[in-house]
Amino acid sequence: MNVNSVTSFNKTQSKDIHLEAPHLSDKIRSNRPRLKPLANVNRSRTTPTIVTNQNVFNPCNGTYIKTNGTTCGLKEIMIGRCHDYQYVKHSLFLTNQSIKNCTKLYEVFESAVRYKSYCNMNMSTYERYFDLALDGVHVINRAMFWSGTYAITHTYSGNGRNYVTLEDTLAAAMVDGLIWCGKENDTEGFDFVSCPYTCKSNQWADLAFWGLASKTFAQLAVGEIYVVLNGSQAHGKSAFRNNSFFSSFELPNLRRNGTYRVTKVNTLVLHSPDEIAVEKCGEKSLLDLEKLVRSHGFDYACKDDPEELILIMCSDKWEARECQIAREVLRQTWNIKLYGKSNSNRNSLSLIVFSCLFFIQYYSLKIISG
Repeated sequence: MNVNSVTSFNKTQSKDIHLEAPHLSDKIRSNRPRLKPLANVNRSRTTPTIVTNQNVFNPCNGTYIKTNGTTCGLKEIMIGRCHDYQYVKHSLFLTNQSIKNCTKLYEVFESAVRYKSYCNMNMSTYERYFDLALDGVHVINRAMFWSGTYAITHTYSGNGRNYVTLEDTLAAAMVDGLIWCGKENDTEGFDFVSCPYTCKSNQWADLAFWGLASKTFAQLAVGEIYVVLNGSQAHGKSAFRNNSFFSSFELPNLRRNGTYRVTKVNTLVLHSPDEIAVEKCGEKSLLDLEKLVRSHGFDYACKDDPEELILIMCSDKWEARECQIAREVLRQTWNIKLYGKSNSNRNSLSLIVFSCLFFIQYYSLKIISG
Protein backbone atom coordinates (compact mmCIF):
# COMPACT_ATOMS: atom_id res chain seq x y z
CA MET A 1 0.00 0.00 0.00
CA ASN A 2 1.25 3.46 -0.90
CA VAL A 3 1.65 5.55 2.25
CA ASN A 4 1.48 8.81 0.33
CA SER A 5 -1.87 7.92 -1.18
CA VAL A 6 -3.28 7.13 2.25
CA THR A 7 -2.05 10.47 3.57
CA SER A 8 -3.64 12.30 0.68
CA PHE A 9 -6.91 10.45 1.22
CA ASN A 10 -6.99 11.33 4.91
CA LYS A 11 -6.39 15.01 4.23
CA THR A 12 -9.22 15.07 1.72
CA GLN A 13 -11.62 13.34 4.07
CA SER A 14 -10.79 15.55 7.06
CA LYS A 15 -12.16 18.59 5.24
CA ASP A 16 -15.56 16.89 4.98
CA ILE A 17 -15.91 16.09 8.67
CA HIS A 18 -18.64 18.10 10.37
CA LEU A 19 -18.77 18.22 14.16
CA GLU A 20 -21.89 19.38 15.92
CA ALA A 21 -21.40 21.98 18.64
CA PRO A 22 -22.10 20.68 22.15
CA HIS A 23 -25.34 21.92 23.69
CA LEU A 24 -24.69 22.75 27.31
CA SER A 25 -28.37 22.96 28.18
CA ASP A 26 -28.80 19.32 27.17
CA LYS A 27 -25.68 18.11 28.92
CA ILE A 28 -26.40 19.27 32.44
CA ARG A 29 -29.36 20.85 34.19
CA SER A 30 -30.35 21.76 37.70
CA ASN A 31 -33.09 20.05 39.69
CA ARG A 32 -33.20 22.96 42.10
CA PRO A 33 -36.86 24.05 42.33
CA ARG A 34 -37.99 27.34 40.88
CA LEU A 35 -38.13 29.87 43.67
CA LYS A 36 -41.45 31.68 44.04
CA PRO A 37 -42.66 34.34 46.47
CA LEU A 38 -43.34 32.74 49.84
CA ALA A 39 -47.11 32.96 50.04
CA ASN A 40 -49.87 30.44 50.64
CA VAL A 41 -51.29 30.06 47.16
CA ASN A 42 -52.93 27.16 45.38
CA ARG A 43 -50.45 25.26 43.26
CA SER A 44 -51.19 22.48 40.82
CA ARG A 45 -49.70 19.08 41.56
CA THR A 46 -47.66 17.15 39.05
CA THR A 47 -49.81 14.55 37.29
CA PRO A 48 -48.37 11.12 38.13
CA THR A 49 -47.72 8.44 35.53
CA ILE A 50 -50.35 5.70 35.64
CA VAL A 51 -48.87 2.39 36.77
CA THR A 52 -50.35 -1.07 37.14
CA ASN A 53 -51.75 -2.28 40.46
CA GLN A 54 -48.99 -4.80 41.08
CA ASN A 55 -46.41 -2.02 40.90
CA VAL A 56 -48.32 0.61 42.85
CA PHE A 57 -46.08 0.36 45.93
CA ASN A 58 -42.79 0.27 44.09
CA PRO A 59 -42.71 0.55 40.29
CA CYS A 60 -38.95 -0.09 40.46
CA ASN A 61 -39.54 -3.80 41.15
CA GLY A 62 -39.53 -6.03 38.11
CA THR A 63 -39.93 -4.13 34.84
CA TYR A 64 -38.82 -0.53 35.31
CA ILE A 65 -41.58 2.05 34.93
CA LYS A 66 -40.74 5.73 34.63
CA THR A 67 -42.75 7.83 37.09
CA ASN A 68 -42.59 11.23 38.77
CA GLY A 69 -41.75 9.60 42.08
CA THR A 70 -38.58 8.78 43.99
CA THR A 71 -35.66 7.76 41.79
CA CYS A 72 -35.26 3.98 41.68
CA GLY A 73 -32.11 2.80 43.44
CA LEU A 74 -31.85 6.02 45.43
CA LYS A 75 -29.80 4.43 48.22
CA GLU A 76 -27.34 2.68 45.92
CA ILE A 77 -26.91 5.77 43.73
CA MET A 78 -26.24 8.09 46.66
CA ILE A 79 -23.75 5.78 48.37
CA GLY A 80 -22.04 5.08 45.05
CA ARG A 81 -21.76 8.78 44.26
CA CYS A 82 -20.32 9.40 47.70
CA HIS A 83 -17.54 6.85 47.17
CA ASP A 84 -16.92 8.11 43.62
CA TYR A 85 -16.70 11.70 44.87
CA GLN A 86 -14.15 10.92 47.57
CA TYR A 87 -12.00 8.22 45.98
CA VAL A 88 -12.13 9.07 42.27
CA LYS A 89 -13.26 12.57 41.29
CA HIS A 90 -11.82 14.50 44.21
CA SER A 91 -9.19 12.13 45.58
CA LEU A 92 -6.35 14.59 44.94
CA PHE A 93 -8.10 17.31 46.93
CA LEU A 94 -8.92 15.07 49.90
CA THR A 95 -5.41 13.86 50.68
CA ASN A 96 -4.77 13.80 54.43
CA GLN A 97 -8.40 14.78 55.08
CA SER A 98 -10.94 12.69 56.92
CA ILE A 99 -13.12 10.57 54.64
CA LYS A 100 -16.87 10.66 55.21
CA ASN A 101 -18.71 7.43 55.97
CA CYS A 102 -20.98 7.13 52.91
CA THR A 103 -23.36 4.62 54.47
CA LYS A 104 -23.75 6.82 57.53
CA LEU A 105 -24.41 9.86 55.34
CA TYR A 106 -27.18 8.07 53.50
CA GLU A 107 -28.73 6.79 56.72
CA VAL A 108 -28.88 10.33 58.09
CA PHE A 109 -30.45 11.53 54.84
CA GLU A 110 -32.95 8.68 54.82
CA SER A 111 -33.99 9.22 58.43
CA ALA A 112 -34.91 12.81 57.55
CA VAL A 113 -37.33 11.92 54.77
CA ARG A 114 -38.42 8.27 54.87
CA TYR A 115 -41.97 7.55 56.13
CA LYS A 116 -42.61 11.31 56.31
CA SER A 117 -45.05 13.36 54.29
CA TYR A 118 -43.53 15.80 51.82
CA CYS A 119 -45.55 18.65 53.30
CA ASN A 120 -44.01 18.03 56.73
CA MET A 121 -40.56 19.01 55.45
CA ASN A 122 -38.99 22.35 56.39
CA MET A 123 -35.64 24.15 56.42
CA SER A 124 -34.46 22.16 59.45
CA THR A 125 -35.24 18.71 57.98
CA TYR A 126 -31.80 18.10 56.48
CA GLU A 127 -29.63 20.06 58.93
CA ARG A 128 -27.92 16.98 60.35
CA TYR A 129 -27.16 15.68 56.86
CA PHE A 130 -25.46 18.92 55.80
CA ASP A 131 -23.60 19.23 59.11
CA LEU A 132 -22.14 15.76 58.63
CA ALA A 133 -21.40 16.00 54.90
CA LEU A 134 -19.79 19.45 54.99
CA ASP A 135 -18.10 19.40 58.37
CA GLY A 136 -14.73 21.17 58.24
CA VAL A 137 -15.19 22.42 54.66
CA HIS A 138 -14.25 25.98 53.64
CA VAL A 139 -14.25 27.20 50.04
CA ILE A 140 -11.51 29.83 49.87
CA ASN A 141 -11.51 32.26 46.91
CA ARG A 142 -13.19 29.66 44.69
CA ALA A 143 -16.88 29.68 45.60
CA MET A 144 -19.02 30.28 42.52
CA PHE A 145 -22.75 31.04 42.64
CA TRP A 146 -25.13 31.16 39.69
CA SER A 147 -28.57 32.30 38.60
CA GLY A 148 -29.94 31.44 35.17
CA THR A 149 -26.52 30.15 34.07
CA TYR A 150 -26.40 26.58 35.40
CA ALA A 151 -24.84 24.88 32.37
CA ILE A 152 -22.08 27.36 31.56
CA THR A 153 -21.20 27.91 35.23
CA HIS A 154 -20.65 24.21 35.82
CA THR A 155 -18.70 23.83 32.60
CA TYR A 156 -16.42 26.66 33.69
CA SER A 157 -16.07 25.39 37.26
CA GLY A 158 -14.75 22.09 35.94
CA ASN A 159 -16.53 19.98 38.57
CA GLY A 160 -14.69 21.75 41.35
CA ARG A 161 -11.26 21.80 39.74
CA ASN A 162 -11.37 25.48 38.75
CA TYR A 163 -14.10 26.85 40.98
CA VAL A 164 -16.55 25.26 43.40
CA THR A 165 -20.32 25.49 42.98
CA LEU A 166 -22.93 24.20 45.38
CA GLU A 167 -23.38 21.12 43.19
CA ASP A 168 -19.64 20.39 43.47
CA THR A 169 -19.91 19.79 47.22
CA LEU A 170 -20.37 16.25 48.53
CA ALA A 171 -23.77 16.98 50.09
CA ALA A 172 -25.27 18.22 46.82
CA ALA A 173 -23.36 15.93 44.45
CA MET A 174 -24.90 12.88 46.12
CA VAL A 175 -28.44 13.94 45.13
CA ASP A 176 -28.03 16.26 42.13
CA GLY A 177 -30.57 15.30 39.45
CA LEU A 178 -32.38 12.81 41.69
CA ILE A 179 -35.98 12.86 42.93
CA TRP A 180 -37.19 11.72 46.34
CA CYS A 181 -40.09 12.09 48.75
CA GLY A 182 -41.27 10.13 51.76
CA LYS A 183 -44.63 8.44 52.24
CA GLU A 184 -46.43 7.86 55.52
CA ASN A 185 -47.90 4.47 56.46
CA ASP A 186 -46.12 2.73 53.60
CA THR A 187 -43.94 -0.38 53.67
CA GLU A 188 -41.28 1.25 51.48
CA GLY A 189 -41.36 4.64 53.20
CA PHE A 190 -40.77 6.39 49.86
CA ASP A 191 -43.30 7.43 47.24
CA PHE A 192 -42.10 5.86 44.00
CA VAL A 193 -45.16 6.93 42.01
CA SER A 194 -45.46 10.69 42.38
CA CYS A 195 -43.65 13.37 44.38
CA PRO A 196 -45.76 16.52 44.75
CA TYR A 197 -42.98 19.14 44.34
CA THR A 198 -45.33 21.77 45.76
CA CYS A 199 -47.24 22.02 49.01
CA LYS A 200 -49.91 24.70 49.42
CA SER A 201 -50.10 24.19 53.19
CA ASN A 202 -46.35 24.61 53.78
CA GLN A 203 -44.34 26.70 51.33
CA TRP A 204 -41.09 25.80 53.11
CA ALA A 205 -41.45 22.15 52.10
CA ASP A 206 -40.49 23.09 48.54
CA LEU A 207 -37.25 24.64 49.82
CA ALA A 208 -36.42 22.11 52.53
CA PHE A 209 -33.35 20.71 50.77
CA TRP A 210 -32.09 23.20 48.18
CA GLY A 211 -32.92 26.24 50.27
CA LEU A 212 -30.85 24.89 53.14
CA ALA A 213 -28.18 23.71 50.70
CA SER A 214 -27.81 27.24 49.30
CA LYS A 215 -27.70 28.77 52.77
CA THR A 216 -25.09 26.28 53.98
CA PHE A 217 -22.90 26.68 50.90
CA ALA A 218 -22.88 30.47 51.34
CA GLN A 219 -21.67 30.02 54.92
CA LEU A 220 -18.72 27.96 53.64
CA ALA A 221 -17.49 30.66 51.24
CA VAL A 222 -14.32 32.53 52.21
CA GLY A 223 -12.45 35.45 50.63
CA GLU A 224 -13.51 36.46 47.12
CA ILE A 225 -16.59 34.82 45.62
CA TYR A 226 -17.99 34.79 42.08
CA VAL A 227 -21.57 35.16 40.88
CA VAL A 228 -22.45 34.27 37.27
CA LEU A 229 -25.63 35.95 36.00
CA ASN A 230 -27.55 35.96 32.73
CA GLY A 231 -27.77 39.39 31.11
CA SER A 232 -29.82 38.03 28.20
CA GLN A 233 -32.77 36.54 30.04
CA ALA A 234 -35.78 35.65 27.93
CA HIS A 235 -38.74 38.04 27.93
CA GLY A 236 -36.58 40.82 29.35
CA LYS A 237 -36.18 39.23 32.79
CA SER A 238 -33.70 40.86 35.14
CA ALA A 239 -30.25 39.37 35.64
CA PHE A 240 -30.62 39.82 39.41
CA ARG A 241 -33.97 39.08 41.03
CA ASN A 242 -35.08 39.57 44.61
CA ASN A 243 -36.69 36.12 44.67
CA SER A 244 -33.67 34.20 43.36
CA PHE A 245 -31.80 31.64 45.44
CA PHE A 246 -28.77 33.92 45.52
CA SER A 247 -30.80 36.85 46.85
CA SER A 248 -32.92 34.83 49.28
CA PHE A 249 -30.51 32.27 50.72
CA GLU A 250 -26.92 32.91 49.64
CA LEU A 251 -26.13 36.62 49.83
CA PRO A 252 -27.75 37.08 53.29
CA ASN A 253 -25.70 34.16 54.69
CA LEU A 254 -22.24 35.15 53.47
CA ARG A 255 -20.02 35.59 56.52
CA ARG A 256 -19.12 39.21 57.20
CA ASN A 257 -16.88 38.73 60.23
CA GLY A 258 -14.26 36.35 61.57
CA THR A 259 -11.37 34.48 60.00
CA TYR A 260 -13.54 32.70 57.44
CA ARG A 261 -15.37 35.71 56.04
CA VAL A 262 -16.16 36.92 52.54
CA THR A 263 -14.27 40.01 51.39
CA LYS A 264 -15.41 40.63 47.81
CA VAL A 265 -18.24 39.72 45.44
CA ASN A 266 -17.19 39.42 41.77
CA THR A 267 -20.15 39.45 39.40
CA LEU A 268 -19.79 38.00 35.89
CA VAL A 269 -22.61 38.99 33.53
CA LEU A 270 -23.04 36.86 30.41
CA HIS A 271 -24.81 37.82 27.20
CA SER A 272 -25.69 34.89 24.96
CA PRO A 273 -24.53 35.03 21.33
CA ASP A 274 -27.26 36.21 18.95
CA GLU A 275 -29.35 37.34 21.93
CA ILE A 276 -30.20 40.88 23.02
CA ALA A 277 -28.20 42.28 25.93
CA VAL A 278 -31.00 43.11 28.37
CA GLU A 279 -28.71 44.69 30.95
CA LYS A 280 -25.02 45.18 31.65
CA CYS A 281 -22.86 45.94 34.68
CA GLY A 282 -24.00 49.10 36.45
CA GLU A 283 -27.48 49.03 34.95
CA LYS A 284 -30.98 48.26 36.22
CA SER A 285 -31.04 45.23 38.54
CA LEU A 286 -27.24 44.95 38.52
CA LEU A 287 -27.04 48.40 40.03
CA ASP A 288 -29.42 47.21 42.74
CA LEU A 289 -27.19 44.19 43.31
CA GLU A 290 -24.12 46.39 43.74
CA LYS A 291 -25.88 48.57 46.31
CA LEU A 292 -27.09 45.50 48.19
CA VAL A 293 -23.65 43.87 48.23
CA ARG A 294 -21.96 47.04 49.46
CA SER A 295 -24.62 47.48 52.14
CA HIS A 296 -23.52 44.09 53.50
CA GLY A 297 -19.97 45.43 53.81
CA PHE A 298 -18.42 43.54 50.88
CA ASP A 299 -16.27 44.97 48.09
CA TYR A 300 -17.86 44.65 44.66
CA ALA A 301 -16.69 44.25 41.06
CA CYS A 302 -18.60 43.48 37.89
CA LYS A 303 -17.44 42.34 34.45
CA ASP A 304 -19.40 41.77 31.26
CA ASP A 305 -18.59 38.64 29.26
CA PRO A 306 -15.12 37.52 30.42
CA GLU A 307 -13.12 36.16 27.48
CA GLU A 308 -12.87 32.73 29.08
CA LEU A 309 -16.64 32.42 29.17
CA ILE A 310 -17.19 33.81 25.66
CA LEU A 311 -15.42 30.75 24.27
CA ILE A 312 -17.68 28.45 26.29
CA MET A 313 -20.79 30.32 25.14
CA CYS A 314 -19.70 29.95 21.53
CA SER A 315 -19.27 26.21 21.99
CA ASP A 316 -22.99 26.11 22.76
CA LYS A 317 -24.01 28.41 19.88
CA TRP A 318 -21.42 27.59 17.26
CA GLU A 319 -23.30 29.17 14.36
CA ALA A 320 -24.02 32.52 16.05
CA ARG A 321 -22.85 35.61 14.16
CA GLU A 322 -20.26 36.65 16.73
CA CYS A 323 -18.96 33.11 17.08
CA GLN A 324 -18.47 32.69 13.33
CA ILE A 325 -15.99 35.58 13.44
CA ALA A 326 -14.20 33.93 16.34
CA ARG A 327 -14.05 30.66 14.41
CA GLU A 328 -12.45 32.35 11.41
CA VAL A 329 -9.85 34.06 13.59
CA LEU A 330 -9.02 30.84 15.42
CA ARG A 331 -8.79 28.88 12.17
CA GLN A 332 -6.37 31.38 10.62
CA THR A 333 -4.22 31.43 13.75
CA TRP A 334 -4.22 27.65 13.99
CA ASN A 335 -3.27 27.27 10.33
CA ILE A 336 -0.22 29.46 10.91
CA LYS A 337 0.63 27.36 13.95
CA LEU A 338 0.35 24.11 11.99
CA TYR A 339 1.66 25.04 8.56
CA GLY A 340 3.49 28.37 8.97
CA LYS A 341 7.26 28.80 8.77
CA SER A 342 9.49 29.52 11.74
CA ASN A 343 10.20 33.06 10.53
CA SER A 344 6.48 33.87 10.64
CA ASN A 345 6.33 33.99 14.44
CA ARG A 346 6.22 37.77 14.48
CA ASN A 347 3.40 37.86 11.94
CA SER A 348 1.54 35.16 13.86
CA LEU A 349 1.76 37.15 17.07
CA SER A 350 0.53 40.29 15.32
CA LEU A 351 -2.38 38.38 13.84
CA ILE A 352 -3.34 36.95 17.21
CA VAL A 353 -3.26 40.35 18.92
CA PHE A 354 -5.16 42.05 16.10
CA SER A 355 -7.75 39.27 15.91
CA CYS A 356 -8.41 39.26 19.64
CA LEU A 357 -8.80 43.04 19.72
CA PHE A 358 -11.11 42.94 16.71
CA PHE A 359 -13.27 40.21 18.20
CA ILE A 360 -13.58 41.90 21.60
CA GLN A 361 -14.40 45.25 19.97
CA TYR A 362 -17.00 43.62 17.72
CA TYR A 363 -18.65 41.86 20.63
CA SER A 364 -18.69 45.07 22.68
CA LEU A 365 -20.35 46.98 19.83
CA LYS A 366 -23.00 44.28 19.58
CA ILE A 367 -23.79 44.62 23.27
CA ILE A 368 -24.06 48.41 23.01
CA SER A 369 -26.25 48.25 19.91
CA GLY A 370 -28.38 45.53 21.54
